[in-house]
Amino acid sequence: MLSIIPTPIWNKEDITLRALRLLREIDTFFAEDPNTTKKLMLMHEIDYKNPGKKRYKFNSFLTDKQREHYIEVAKTQNVGLVCEAGTPGLSDPAKEFIKQCWIHDIPFEILPGATALIPAVISSNWNTTQFWFWGFLPKKKGKQTAFQKIIASEYPIYVYESVHRIEKTLEEIQKAWFVWQVMICRELTKMHEQYANGSIPELLEKIKNNQIPLKWEFVLGFYNS
Repeated sequence: MLSIIPTPIWNKEDITLRALRLLREIDTFFAEDPNTTKKLMLMHEIDYKNPGKKRYKFNSFLTDKQREHYIEVAKTQNVGLVCEAGTPGLSDPAKEFIKQCWIHDIPFEILPGATALIPAVISSNWNTTQFWFWGFLPKKKGKQTAFQKIIASEYPIYVYESVHRIEKTLEEIQKAWFVWQVMICRELTKMHEQYANGSIPELLEKIKNNQIPLKWEFVLGFYNS
């Protein structure tokens, strides 16, 4: 059995009782960042040093041999899969492993929990019934294709973007598309979480003036309506 266990984005209190129970009960974990998982477990007084608990590093750089081994482990043991932050499988390498569960008939359960996407959607004053989630935009190859699909959408679009690319992404979208409304969500669930909306020039000016500090990850929203 594979258990997909969401973990907090930033605020360490944002974890469910069910997730904490599984972190205590399960002995084998696939973790995107074992050190982050260790800190979370220690914070909630879970015995991370128990020699019976096995931890495997799980990310998008697994070799075919590692992936095959992990599949065999999941066939015979109760395994918890956790990413560095948020819900595994949502714009995350765990999605490919869930596909393997279907292929190899491995039972799995997916816990509800923390994600940056839903607070961004709810915080907007846009349509929350129909929207697109793009995940992370391509860095180079495929970026223009992604922009064209975004332009053609009649629904709000949400993407994740790195602090190092936020300004460039806004500038490139401005060149490709006249956008009526843009929203930036930053440091979600943290003490200084921030929501800002306006035109791209307005938001770029706020970034330039440090009214929107370039810290942590961003969720961007676009709506041409």
